[in-house]
Amino acid sequence: MSNGSMSVTPEELRAAAGAADAVSGDLQAPMAVAKRDIEAAGTALKSWHIGPDMERVAHDWGMALDELSKRIGGDPESAASRLRRTADGHQFNEDVTAQSFQGR
Repeated sequence: MSNGSMSVTPEELRAAAGAADAVSGDLQAPMAVAKRDIEAAGTALKSWHIGPDMERVAHDWGMALDELSKRIGGDPESAASRLRRTADGHQFNEDVTAQSFQGR
């Protein structure tokens, strides 16, 4: 917009939420493989000097990947959920504003 303002519809917010959920879903399988592989590497190197560090990396990466997935979608506090709540609030405000001009 030329005056620097921005307008986003509830439908666009819901579409973005759906995209976030899809990304989160699409990441599940690759993240599971990554976690499995890093854990296997940690187990395989357990007796080596680097073994404990590798197991710690596997644990930390596993937790980080789980947290990433939750932040994107599939969690009540995820970006997808917040986008939906924003869309609902936006729609509610639009409806209340429209009603205030009706029936007077």
